[in-house]
Amino acid sequence: MTDETPAIRGGEPVRTEPLGYGGQSIGEREKEAVVEALESDYITRGPRVDEFEETVAEFVGVEHAVATTSGTTALQLAGRAAGFGAGDEVITTPLTFVASAYPACHTGADPVLADIDPELRTLDPDAVRDAITDDTKGLVPMHYGGHPCDIDALLDVADEHDLTVIWDASHAFGTRVEGRPVGAERDMAVFSFHPVKNITTGEGGMVVTDDDALAGRLRSLRSFDMDYEPDGHEDEPWYQVATGLGYNYNVTDMQAALGVVQVDRLEEFKRRRQEITARYDEAFEEIPGLRTPVVREDVDPMLHLYAVEIGEAFGCSREEFVDAMHEENVYVQVHYVPLHYHPFFQEEYGYERGQFPETETVYERLVSLPLFPGMDDGDVDDVVRAVTRLHRHYR
Repeated sequence: MTDETPAIRGGEPVRTEPLGYGGQSIGEREKEAVVEALESDYITRGPRVDEFEETVAEFVGVEHAVATTSGTTALQLAGRAAGFGAGDEVITTPLTFVASAYPACHTGADPVLADIDPELRTLDPDAVRDAITDDTKGLVPMHYGGHPCDIDALLDVADEHDLTVIWDASHAFGTRVEGRPVGAERDMAVFSFHPVKNITTGEGGMVVTDDDALAGRLRSLRSFDMDYEPDGHEDEPWYQVATGLGYNYNVTDMQAALGVVQVDRLEEFKRRRQEITARYDEAFEEIPGLRTPVVREDVDPMLHLYAVEIGEAFGCSREEFVDAMHEENVYVQVHYVPLHYHPFFQEEYGYERGQFPETETVYERLVSLPLFPGMDDGDVDDVVRAVTRLHRHYR
């Protein structure tokens, strides 16, 4: 009989090699595309960037896609393009990575946090309503783990109060709601192409929008806020002037070439992620105290995270669970330390622990299990075995 004693209690680990919670999938097509870009006349701000933007815009079903150096810089540009500034308030969720607050922070606006719907782990529309003041100008909902928030309800709130919406869809590239790709909603949506996300360009991000004026502003800010053809200087092609404070958030053609192939492989990645999540769902269905991600009937998800919650009935704490899984060489992660726990948001904006009870209750139980297309069936089996042997030991 196989010894099912957890490694943390002296048993043999389920794996000899570490398994991380996420990772990229790079094949020969990507390598060939990057080399081709390197050997071309343009290695930045060239035709492959245009092709990548057009590919993403067509996939999402929007008029414009603006590539940037990361999801974080995409959020920063979106806040600038939206016109947020000092004295404004922008509402977002506490259960997110810090960059969701950057459309406010980097523009001088105040990030206002509203509690979550604990089932979806995303912004609660009622909590958003309660947080709105005369100074509220924007809303940054985040699609946690790749499952969308309550889009229609949040749009209703935004319409009622004339708020600009920046959808943080960093986790959700490839997810569909009622058959429509996430990201086509007004006003702007942001994707991340970090290596652990649903596709990757190494580092990279994208803002998508149907608004011509916003797209123009985003493109200008991305490239120094420079006017490259000022009126009255048509005979002086070198005469280029800064019209404001911009950035250099231009992506390279190598990144864009990688991205084009990754988008073409998206359905392959999605199928594999869904196969893994289905295996997890089935394996963990009967384990008490282990809450798996909710997927609404109208959602065709491409989950970036498979985040479970470790309840009392499981038999151990979240901290014990994480330590035990790491001893099995299964490297789980926690997403995320709530924003109001961070010293920056406490010192700069006066937040304190205890302000957002739904967020805090969920956070104290959250653990993200490994989920990425490069996992084979043996990897999935190892994760399942590590979780089940731990539960059996503690029950």
